[in-house]
Amino acid sequence: MMRTLALLGAMLLFFPASASAQGYVTAFVGGNFGGDSGVSLDQSISDTSRLAFGARLGAGGGIFGGEIDLGYTPDFYGKGTIFDSSSMLTVTGNVVITFPLGPVRPYVLGGIGLVRRTVDYAQSQAQGSVTDSQAAYSLGGGVNFFVSQHVGINADLRYFRNFSTGNAVLDLPNERFSFARGSVGITVRF
Repeated sequence: MMRTLALLGAMLLFFPASASAQGYVTAFVGGNFGGDSGVSLDQSISDTSRLAFGARLGAGGGIFGGEIDLGYTPDFYGKGTIFDSSSMLTVTGNVVITFPLGPVRPYVLGGIGLVRRTVDYAQSQAQGSVTDSQAAYSLGGGVNFFVSQHVGINADLRYFRNFSTGNAVLDLPNERFSFARGSVGITVRF
C-alpha cells in the first residue's frame, strides 16, 4: 500500500497541472488524542497547553491532489512530575482524493513523512533530554465547506503512526508510536 501511495504522489509531481488546478492553504488548531498521547480528544482540547496547530499547503482542482501538512504541539505529553516540557512536530506529504460536491468538499488522504518528539525530563527523573525522529505515515479525511469562492471552514481527522518501533526511552519495547489529531481551520483557495 505504501508503494502505491508513493507512486501516486510521484505521478502528481510529474503530470502537468490542468487549467483548473487550484492551490490552497489551511491554518488549523486541534488536539492530539488516543494512542500514545494518553488523553481523549476533549481532555486534549481542554488543556490549552497541549493544543496542536499548523498549516497545510496543497494543490488540486479536481478529484486528485496533493498537500504538505505541518503540525506542532508544544506540550504533547503535558507538564507534570515526569516532564518539564515535551514537543512534537509532524511533517507529511499526502495524496488527497476530494469529492467535489459544490461548496461541500469531503476528502480522504494518505501519505508519509516525519514525526519528531523532544522531551525534557524533570530534574528529579535524572534522564535529561531525549529527541526522537522517525519516519511515519498518516491516514485520514475531512471536509471543507466553502462559504465563498475562496474561503472555507475545514474539519479534519488524521491518524499518525511510525513505520518502525520507536525510541527505547519514550516507547514500550516493540511498540510503534501512534496518535490521532482532530482539527478545525480556515481554508483559503487561490
